[in-house]
Amino acid sequence: MARKLKYTEYVPGFPTGESIDKLLVRNKQWAESQSPAMFAALAKDQSPKILWIGCSDSRVPETTVLDLLPGDLFVHRNIANVVSAADTSILSVIQFAVEILKVEHVIICGKFLSSSGFDGRTYRMWWV
Repeated sequence: MARKLKYTEYVPGFPTGESIDKLLVRNKQWAESQSPAMFAALAKDQSPKILWIGCSDSRVPETTVLDLLPGDLFVHRNIANVVSAADTSILSVIQFAVEILKVEHVIICGKFLSSSGFDGRTYRMWWV
């Protein structure tokens, strides 16, 4: 299990001033540490059972907070996880997810702010 950090101990994984080259090295190291079978399966097809509509927020990585793997979710993110009949992007995502991918669940996920701001633990999910 990963060590839980107190916010005062948090150090960004990609700090200001960091070279993009270091990020590319980290990506290569990550890719080399993964199972080749995972990449082969992901390249062949995608068949997620869940469409996740969430906020464009760097603090809420959906597969992390749900403890899922790449390919388990079909994801759409926008500011404030808005679903509007006037937004062709979200309408296209929903249509593709339901008609082509045959997702079984649609989750619209928002987060709550405590009186001191985002606490990173409180999410509200709506199943559609």
